[in-house]
Parts: sequence; C-alpha cells; structure tokens
Amino acid sequence: DPIPNILHYVYGLKEQTDDFPYFAYLAVRSALITLEPEKVMFHCVYQPSGYWWDRLLEWEGETHGKAESVKVEVVKAREVEWIGPQRRPVEHYAHKADILRLEVLLEYGGIYLDIDTFIVRPFAPYGLMRQDVVLGMEAHPLNPALMSYGPGSDDGMHPKGLCNGVIIARPGAEFLRRWMTTYEEAFDSSYWEYNSVMPWLLAKLYPTLLTVLSDRAFFWPLYTKDHIHAVHSTTDYDFSSSGQLAYHAWESLAKDHLGALTPENVRLKNSSFTRLVRPFQASDEEVRWKAALGELSGGAGLGSSWGVGQLGIAKSLGWGRLA
Repeated sequence: DPIPNILHYVYGLKEQTDDFPYFAYLAVRSALITLEPEKVMFHCVYQPSGYWWDRLLEWEGETHGKAESVKVEVVKAREVEWIGPQRRPVEHYAHKADILRLEVLLEYGGIYLDIDTFIVRPFAPYGLMRQDVVLGMEAHPLNPALMSYGPGSDDGMHPKGLCNGVIIARPGAEFLRRWMTTYEEAFDSSYWEYNSVMPWLLAKLYPTLLTVLSDRAFFWPLYTKDHIHAVHSTTDYDFSSSGQLAYHAWESLAKDHLGALTPENVRLKNSSFTRLVRPFQASDEEVRWKAALGELSGGAGLGSSWGVGQLGIAKSLGWGRLA
C-alpha cells in the first residue's frame, strides 16, 4: 500500500502575535494543488489567525477544476517540555517541532512539510509514496563549488545532513522509530544541527530503511546570500526546468523577501520566486484581498483576523484609506 496522502504541518507552538503570513498561505496552497492530499492536518498548540488563515480554512478544493472535500483540520498538539526516560529538557521551539513531526508521522504516516516549503511537482509519479521513508540531502554551504558559483552549479552530493523540512513516511516506520530513540536517549539541546546530522548518521547505518534524495530534490537553492538573491531578486534560477520536487524557502534567512509578499507584488514582480508561486494564487485572490482592504477603509473592518503586519504592508502599497 502507498504512504497515506496526508499533509502534516507543525505550527503555532507558542502564542501567536502575528497573523498567518501570505507566503505560508501560498506554500500550503502549492501542496494542496500539486499533491492533492486526502487530508491536511495542522498540529498546533496555538491556532493561527488572520486573513490568510481564514482563506486557507475556506479551501474548497480547486485542484484542476474539481470540487474536493479536503479541509484543513486543526489538531491540538502536545506541549513538548522534555523527552525520554531521563526527561531531557526541550526548550527551543524548533527542537519541539522536530520531535512533534516525528511523533505525528509515526502515528499517521504521510507527508510532513515545513510551512515555508513550496511543492513544485507531485511526489507519487516518482514512486516516493511507495517507499518506507523519504528524506532529502541538505548541501553543505562550505562546499567549494557553492562558494564559487551560483545555484546551478553544485553536483548535489556533498551533504551537510538530511534536512527534516520534508519527510515522507509510512506510519510506524522503523527508521523514524530509530530516529526518535536518539532524541529519547541522546538529545543535546545545545547541538543546533542535531535534526539534520543525526538522520544522516542513521541513514549510513541503516541504508535499507529509507530512500535518500539528492539536495536538488527539496532543498535547492540553498540559504546562502547569493542563492537567496538569485531566487528573489533575479530570474536566473528556473524552478520549472530544474526537475526538483519542492523548494524550501529558508524563512528565517529570507524573511525580508517572504514577509513583503502580497497578491499584487507576486503578480507584478518578476523573479525566480514569483514565477514559482504565481500559479498557486487563487483566481480571485487579489480582488478579494483589495476588497477586504476597502471594507477596512470604509469602517467595516476585518475583525480579529486583521493583523498589524498586514496593515503595514497595505499602507506601503497605498491600498485604502488606512491612515
């Protein structure tokens, strides 16, 4: 049997002070449209909010013109404070999320995606949904090829580790069990790259328990300044001809670019990134967004869904009388 076609996101592990961002909305839409999942599960301690979150909850299945019944399901996640019999403390939210994604996949199986992951091609035609576990390499940024050339140069076989931003797995997969055991028995919160180095070590010990894809599959271009510049400020990189299956957008390092996205500038700006995400915009997305801004300027408002960050973007674009 194939791996369950269920999408999982781990999000909102701390109280949300900002609205659900537009780039995240587009990323989830890319997965909904391209992967056509049977179910989408957001595992949250604190549920997101905001205009784009509300739009996501309104998803009505626009895959190839078909009306689907897939809805975003919000699942209450446990608060991870410690792990293992020695109660090793887990304090950083990134580490909490690392653990939760393994627990979720062990229970349900399916596809885990970081919230800044954009799906370029479906996984099933490449046989990925019939493996036990699928992970992708993350290139090492100190590779001389990366230091000398742009995002079209490296051969993709000099990994820093296996990135857990995309995980495809069967429920109860043995590789995930062994991976989880390392957290329970040896987790070190001071070792920031534990989440990528440990699965790579395990993959070399137990190569038959998983399928490893090159860094070109999910995590290319990289998070280096030249790669982020090429993606967001030029049209040098062509996602459509790259052959890759997904693009992890490195939110923490590309936040200035991602945080400034709006329906209008995605339509108008010409970059490698906007070319990638433009097909995932809803046909009425910009019209509805501007109509919502018009309601705000007219006094109707957007209720509790509206956030300060979105107001700031709207002001900068001159939409509505927001002063």
